[in-house]
Amino acid sequence: MPTIPMIDEQIMEGKNFLRLLSWVSPAFPTGGYAYSHGLEWAVENDDVHNVASLCQWIEVLLHYGSLQNDFIILQAAWDAAHDQAQLYDVAEFACACASSRERYEETVYQGEAFQKAATVWNVVPQDIIPPDVRWPLPVAQGVVFRYGGISRQQAALAGGYSSIAALVSAAVRLVPLGQTDGLRALVGLEATLQKAAQKTHNLTLEDIGGACFCADLAAMHHETQVTRLFRT
Repeated sequence: MPTIPMIDEQIMEGKNFLRLLSWVSPAFPTGGYAYSHGLEWAVENDDVHNVASLCQWIEVLLHYGSLQNDFIILQAAWDAAHDQAQLYDVAEFACACASSRERYEETVYQGEAFQKAATVWNVVPQDIIPPDVRWPLPVAQGVVFRYGGISRQQAALAGGYSSIAALVSAAVRLVPLGQTDGLRALVGLEATLQKAAQKTHNLTLEDIGGACFCADLAAMHHETQVTRLFRT
């Protein structure tokens, strides 16, 4: 009898882990396959042309750019998930952080698709964010992960991994890279992902910023790029 609570806890942890696998799966219908985060222009401009340059591009985003900001926003949303007013502020702030029109569309379209798809699990109260508020992707992830029983640390890593995997998947098609090279990129970025998650653990929205001007400009240039496979 004394072992029953432990068994119940293990079952719940297993259930939450299975949910997380679904939520960060490439098959999850967030539309990530349609967005390149400006990477399409970077490939066009030959800034990204192999595994090494792809990893370097993503590493800089993780430490100094938009992906670091997404880490911070996701964790802020996780913290505010049970406070509607605070969550509203996080969502508005996240929208304001978009550096271009395409970056804004990318984060809100994916965020709202993520939120809508996650309703299948029925873990997030429907009225947690008013219908007139946009759902940037890291905000939607933070809320869903929190209500889905995912720890703050796991939520940050999962959100970061899904962003990296989407960029690597885009690069496999754009450069193009082979599937094996795509896997090599994911392996090469594991340590960087962990360091970025640890670095942002105690940061707040006041620490939002960036110095990845080339990546921001790539997203802007993409708006007028003649031949495009991706929406951003």
